Amino acid sequence: MMGMVFTELLDMVEERYSLDLVDDVLAKAGVSGSYTSVGYYEDADLVGIVVALSEESNIAVPDLLHLFGTHLFSRFVTLYPTFFDPHESAPSFLEGLESHVHTEVRKLYANAHPPIFTFDANPDGTYALTYQSNRGLWQFAQGLLEACLKHYGQALTLASIEDQSEGAGTKVRFNLVPA
Repeated sequence: MMGMVFTELLDMVEERYSLDLVDDVLAKAGVSGSYTSVGYYEDADLVGIVVALSEESNIAVPDLLHLFGTHLFSRFVTLYPTFFDPHESAPSFLEGLESHVHTEVRKLYANAHPPIFTFDANPDGTYALTYQSNRGLWQFAQGLLEACLKHYGQALTLASIEDQSEGAGTKVRFNLVPA
């Protein structure tokens, strides 16, 4: 997984809680903590950090993943405005997420394996965003999605979530309806 995910997670923990908690979490997770934004690290390290953070903060892992998704979206907007500025709505951005944003990520970072997102606009004015990744971090994707809707001031709401992977969380459909 890209190092930026690790560094942003640890920055979020430091901002929301403390540097001491970052140190405690890294020690409990048994990881080095020497992450750089341009490096690549094992998915298991991220899982270990999130589980340790859950134990230290008494916040459930799914809730932490969701929180981190909302945090990271705001960081993406700040760090990569060229991906967001051309779009006036969440559907416009989400429609190009895979073809534009993730294509650029793959060009810049050859080892990157971002999730695959499929966006569908339905004739009745509803939308569906499908997340697919063997990592099964759909709550993280949900946080990103909800932050995206808020960022664009979109009059859409997340109506339902369908796990299409028999509980594995590796393929999840987010159904959006007008608010």
